[in-house]
Amino acid sequence: DFEVGTGTFTITKADMTVEAVDYSGTYDGASHAGGATASVAAGTTYQYRIATGETDAEGNPVYGEWSDGVPSITNVGSVSYQVKAVNPNYNDATDEGTLEVTKKTVSITVADNEKVYGDDDPTLADATISEYIGTELDGIDLTVTREAGEDVGPYAITIGQTEAQLEAAYPNYDFED
Repeated sequence: DFEVGTGTFTITKADMTVEAVDYSGTYDGASHAGGATASVAAGTTYQYRIATGETDAEGNPVYGEWSDGVPSITNVGSVSYQVKAVNPNYNDATDEGTLEVTKKTVSITVADNEKVYGDDDPTLADATISEYIGTELDGIDLTVTREAGEDVGPYAITIGQTEAQLEAAYPNYDFED
């Protein structure tokens, strides 16, 4: 009489890698998403978490909770995130990504003007703005005024808002004149 024993054959998880999608660009009014690509596509799902802006005792970023929501950015700023690739046959893999949008430069042009001493002021043309997105800046008052004075010499022609006021009101833009 003899006994037959049984053995166990075990398959362990393999390693995979994941690469987070980064974005860096100038404000264009569009949403730009993060995302990821794993070395194994079949059966892999992704989770994301966004940096809170805080750091731990070692100076490392603190992240929020994992979710299925892909991070994105539209307006000027920066979003740091982590992605985790999960697959039942592979060890989880993580990576970090950054999405960044910088200000779009626009120019405000004020036309030069002149008159002869003693004449009435000519009608001053409104200033113009170039290269902005859609209708976002349509509300800016581009009416110009000139510095007071009637003696011969140069006088400044300005619009009603300063560069600092415009940039505070429209943070996606960098105004130049």
